[in-house]
Amino acid sequence: MVKIDPFEVEQWMDRLETTPGVLNIAETCAASVSIDELTSLCGDTNAPGPLDLSKKMTYGAIRGSDTLRQNVARLLSKNASTPLPSENVVATQGAILANFLLFYTLVGPGDHVVCVYPTYQQLYAVPGSLGADVSLWKLKKENNYVPDISELEGLVKSNTKVGRARMFVVRE
Repeated sequence: MVKIDPFEVEQWMDRLETTPGVLNIAETCAASVSIDELTSLCGDTNAPGPLDLSKKMTYGAIRGSDTLRQNVARLLSKNASTPLPSENVVATQGAILANFLLFYTLVGPGDHVVCVYPTYQQLYAVPGSLGADVSLWKLKKENNYVPDISELEGLVKSNTKVGRARMFVVRE
């Protein structure tokens, strides 16, 4: 069974993120809004809301709706010489699932991963749980937390598969 240490930032957020007076410096997304707030952003009070309440709520397409995947493929193909087929697009419920799918697909025992640190714990804990050797590319205060490329060059090995500096893949 895979063992992953508890995600401390998630536990901190569960305990404290809604506590008055707590400054949440760990937030990774935009502030939540209500449907009413979202609707009011369009400025037209007669505009239809974002929900079609007559639509039946089914499980839906596992990889995302065809329309969504076609639109994403079209958007990503705008300036590409070769269009991205919509069959190659998978919609996920947030980045955490996309990260898991990427790691489970590309990383295994005997692989090496380089990960910027500090970062979201999933990005180094999951590859480690899959048997990969993980090297942390540590950002330093004395460098104003700017990544040092020469340090990265020293971390990459012949078996480096995935690095997270916002994601690069080293192919042999």
